[in-house]
Amino acid sequence: MNAISQKVLPTRRKRIALYSSDTQFRREVAVRLESLAIYDVQVADATAFLRGAAPDAKPTVIILDVGDGEILLEPALSTARASWASIPLIAVSAELAPDRMRNLVRINASDWLHKPLDGKDLLNAVTFHDSGSHASRSRVVTFVSASGGAGATTLALSAAKHIGDKSAQHAAGTCLVDLDFQSASCGAYLNLSNQFDIEGIIGQPDRLDVELMDVIKLTRQPGFTIYSFERPSLPFEPTGRDFVLKLLDLVAYRFENVIVDLPNLETPWQSSVLSTSDEIFVVFELNVASLRQAKRLYTRIREIKGNTASVTLVANKHKRKLFGNHFSKGELEKIFAAKHIKTVAFDPDLMSDALNRAMLPVEIHRRARLNRDLKRIFEERVDAS
Repeated sequence: MNAISQKVLPTRRKRIALYSSDTQFRREVAVRLESLAIYDVQVADATAFLRGAAPDAKPTVIILDVGDGEILLEPALSTARASWASIPLIAVSAELAPDRMRNLVRINASDWLHKPLDGKDLLNAVTFHDSGSHASRSRVVTFVSASGGAGATTLALSAAKHIGDKSAQHAAGTCLVDLDFQSASCGAYLNLSNQFDIEGIIGQPDRLDVELMDVIKLTRQPGFTIYSFERPSLPFEPTGRDFVLKLLDLVAYRFENVIVDLPNLETPWQSSVLSTSDEIFVVFELNVASLRQAKRLYTRIREIKGNTASVTLVANKHKRKLFGNHFSKGELEKIFAAKHIKTVAFDPDLMSDALNRAMLPVEIHRRARLNRDLKRIFEERVDAS
């Protein structure tokens, strides 16, 4: 997913030419792209591509679903592709034999996506080739608590501020999405309340577009954009999942850095969020119950994303005393079978002061041990990713 501009995008329609013989695929791609309120997707059967470009057809991007690759053996394919000149072509297919993959190269395909299609990859590809080298890929960093009160919300807010503090451009390109609809914890922490009635949008997620996103956002000055809504029934509503995924799609389209505060609840969107995150922080406390939940969550993330997933384990509320903790770092590494587990100092007085003043810990006492721990983690795991 790409961040094109941090300003509200005008309601203009760029044409996407989509060729596919898969009716369901055409519908899903068209709905996803047209929901951005900037693209007009024109669909046709894959064989229509072989007729070449019409004189008045000048799409921004072509998406060609080649299926199992049979169309790549058609003699008219090269001539048809040449008729589109330099318009970027994104090919979509299942696994292809090497000779058919070579044919994609020969027709000058600009990109290739694997079916079944990942929505994030689709937006990345389309917006990149729409904007050329000026597009920048968005990065999704997700914080999830292993147990209630472990501190993921504080870390998520602190990470957004850490990025936003780098420059005005970074602040404009950073967004925090609060997926705790039970209490809108990010907004509550900062004493920000969203007064927009999202009832109609949840029932009709297609209404959500890049212009409406600017109306429903919260902004913390100076700093980053926040989307935080209190809607306890959302996980149980028929269109709740569609609303959340649409919100995340649009946020990732608009912003370069997306921070997600994801509650540890079995919601219809939890697996999707985890699977599309570039970096995941699992935040836990140093007690048996929280460790058990963290181990379960860590295992699940590995199952969803594989062993190459970038997951950072954070032991929060760590007491730096010889006899203050029940678990040493060495014992934690054995529990998770992972090295380099991060720790964040326990500072209840600082946290209480920050919460009561609706401020982040770094705004109260920048040189406190807790903030130095957070800065070191973010510099290593957020800035470098």
